[in-house]
Amino acid sequence: MIKRLANRLLRWYLHPDFYPDISGDLEELYLRNRAASPVVADWKYMLQVIVLFRPSLMRTFFKNSIIKDTGMLRNYFKIGVRSLLKQKAFTFINVMGLAVGLAAFLLIQQYVKFEESYDRHFADADQLYRLTTDQVVDSVLGTRDAMSFAPSGKALVEEVPEIIDATTTYKFGGLIFRKGESFVTEERVIAVDEHFLNLFTYEVLSGNTASLLSEPNSLVLSESKARFYFESQDPVGKTIYLQDFEKDFKVAGVIADPGQNTHYKFDILMAISTIKERLDQEAWNGYNYYTYVKLDKEANIDNIRPLLPALSKKYMGDDNTLVFNLQPVIDIHLYSDLTFEPEIHGSARAVSFLNLISIFILVIAWVNYVNLSTARSFDRAKEVGIRKVVGARRNQLVFQFMTEAFMINVLGALLALGLAELALPSFNNLISKEILDHAWNDEGFLRNVGLFAFVGTLVSGVYPALVLSGFRPVMVLKGKFRNSKQGVWLRKGLVVLQFTASLSLIACTFIVYQQVSFMRSKDIGMSIDQIVGFRGPRSNNENFATQTQKRTLFAEELKNHPEIKGVAMISNLPGGGSSDVNSSSGGIKIVGKTDLLEATTYVLQINDEVINLLDIDLIFGRNFDRTRGADTATVLVNESFIKRFGLEVNETIVNEKIQFGKNLENPKWNIVGILKDVNRSSLKNAVEPTVYFYNDAPPQVMVKLEAGKYQEGLDVLAATWEQFFPNAPLKYAFLDERFDSLYQEDKRFGAVFGAFSVLALVVATLGLFGLSSFMAIQRTKEVGVRKVLGASVGHIVGIFYKDFLSLIVLALVVGAPLIYLGMNQWLDGYAYRISFPWLFLGLSLLIVLAIALLTVGYQVYKVAVLDPSKTLRYE
Repeated sequence: MIKRLANRLLRWYLHPDFYPDISGDLEELYLRNRAASPVVADWKYMLQVIVLFRPSLMRTFFKNSIIKDTGMLRNYFKIGVRSLLKQKAFTFINVMGLAVGLAAFLLIQQYVKFEESYDRHFADADQLYRLTTDQVVDSVLGTRDAMSFAPSGKALVEEVPEIIDATTTYKFGGLIFRKGESFVTEERVIAVDEHFLNLFTYEVLSGNTASLLSEPNSLVLSESKARFYFESQDPVGKTIYLQDFEKDFKVAGVIADPGQNTHYKFDILMAISTIKERLDQEAWNGYNYYTYVKLDKEANIDNIRPLLPALSKKYMGDDNTLVFNLQPVIDIHLYSDLTFEPEIHGSARAVSFLNLISIFILVIAWVNYVNLSTARSFDRAKEVGIRKVVGARRNQLVFQFMTEAFMINVLGALLALGLAELALPSFNNLISKEILDHAWNDEGFLRNVGLFAFVGTLVSGVYPALVLSGFRPVMVLKGKFRNSKQGVWLRKGLVVLQFTASLSLIACTFIVYQQVSFMRSKDIGMSIDQIVGFRGPRSNNENFATQTQKRTLFAEELKNHPEIKGVAMISNLPGGGSSDVNSSSGGIKIVGKTDLLEATTYVLQINDEVINLLDIDLIFGRNFDRTRGADTATVLVNESFIKRFGLEVNETIVNEKIQFGKNLENPKWNIVGILKDVNRSSLKNAVEPTVYFYNDAPPQVMVKLEAGKYQEGLDVLAATWEQFFPNAPLKYAFLDERFDSLYQEDKRFGAVFGAFSVLALVVATLGLFGLSSFMAIQRTKEVGVRKVLGASVGHIVGIFYKDFLSLIVLALVVGAPLIYLGMNQWLDGYAYRISFPWLFLGLSLLIVLAIALLTVGYQVYKVAVLDPSKTLRYE
């Protein structure tokens, strides 16, 4: 990769007459070196290409180019090196600022590139769509679900000629596999049909591609799982025992690992025909599947979408409020906000904010160079004047100063590459993703380093070069040169830009952290401390009554131990994602009180101990009671359920009946209690209208441990589990940790935002340090005069402070509206959000102010305390 990049560079700059011979010689040397070490050979090849970058060997890029003069070019580089070595502080600040800024920019851009690459690696990725389900009532869009009906993909292929293929998939909640004498819970197992690999083009490493996933009780393993279960053996034809099905499954093939950049991750594929009896795949009465379709290359999605409402009515009935929709697969990771997603996705807003940070950091670094270069113009003025007197043309001077800018940007780019390589492991850890192994071994990364060294030279070098080359020699040599008012105002404007960017980044960091902290600490309406949750074992070969009895006996045994404070069972554990709950979309009404409401209602099954265990407030009515046989026909509802009908939450709702669907013969359920709203999932989403049904022993178990006896309680849990379910692994999680995991993306975003905001502030401070140093030196004589006239050190420092304070105030005036508008828009993405924290804007201002005053004060103080007898002689 490095060699290929070097060869492109060689072909670009080398004269065509020289290229065949020189490239041939380099290739011979490369082959010799490669025998010893390919990596060393690559880098030696690159070094040799750089060494050959000589005017005498270069092609002619422009007519009458000044770089044809080898002696002049050598002189420019020599003077540039001397200038950089003479002004070590200037060189260090610029090179470090550019290196840090470019390294940060490149790392963030690599992360953005990774986030935007999701699902784009499939063949014909732009033709892949996910079939989703929208609820539309009276032309008003309601809930939008990522799931669809099992037969819907097949129906669309038959009805819409532009849809050429479809696949139906079902995501399991975790299955138990046997490995040797032990059992392993696999969380990422999906059932798919034989069309799956036609759409999602994973590389088949082993097995018959034509027949994969066509036979029941067959599996396809990812490469890593094949190694896990069978080590170095070929697994095709071998079997794995599944505890849930109590049978052996045949391994039909092995495919390449899905990788991180896909929205639908899996480790094991199961033939969906295996569960045909368990789940009716021809029924239109429940959407529990993820369906994907492939469009013809010439198809226009805008022509297909209008057909979907009519097709929805054809298959689901005229009275049904559910409507098909199609969502581009490549948009799912960043742009999908549907319910029942297979996993938590990224955020396009977060990526946009990080993009903005990377641009801010790079601009701050370039601004540093422009400011420091123009601030040094007085020091370079006599040099320019003498050169012009002896005949130097302006274009030659521009080229000289551009050469210096080029040298600084190249040094900064090389150092940025090293910093990025060093920071990469920490950065990967920070974002919890492996976006890149090595910066130096990625062609795209290296290309960007070279590109931004060139762009940086133009952006940061052109203006200073034009300013310096434009000095009038007569005025300069007479000592009458002064910085132009335009130049001073430009420098001030650039400083304001730096302060605005720094202030914005610090304030935004505070706001992000405050929002995440708010979500993690807000009262969610129930107590989740000291509670572990897990799924009870299941078996397809045991009837419902047997499984229920086992879970009940297990729970009763746990209660006999003093280390266990309580046990309850529920259909879906709190702290799950949007897909971790059941729902009904067929409409619902409160009989005799409201009309049928066409909306999605969320459904949970609980036993009579859940309310007490989670300490949920029962506002009106009573809890379930297992001793009452009639409670199997009763429900509890939450406040949001009542409010959605436009009714007031009061005791008159108790003992009213609810009915699902339009069929008047459907069963009616008696409301026996109203519960306070609780957030069972992320606070990004509002509380769902929920109906709680009674069940003696739902599949999920919650165990509350006695305070101060966590380990003892966990030991009791493990021993009791082993007693009742010896062939199933126990996999539990604390509920507070489940809730905390819902905010991993937000915490990660906050951490990345904060880390790079600090880097931006460091780069800005470096520039301010250099600028204040030059300004203090330029005004040394003025300081001496003021001291002779009686000015104190504090008064002199105050004069300098006044200039910078006005710039900071201006930065606040510019930045505050931008921060308010941008962060309010970001906060609006959360159902539960903080008010805009003006206090943190003030705190950010104080931080910027403190850093600026300390930086400027240090430089000014050094000049202010000098002996006036020395400063008055200063030139």
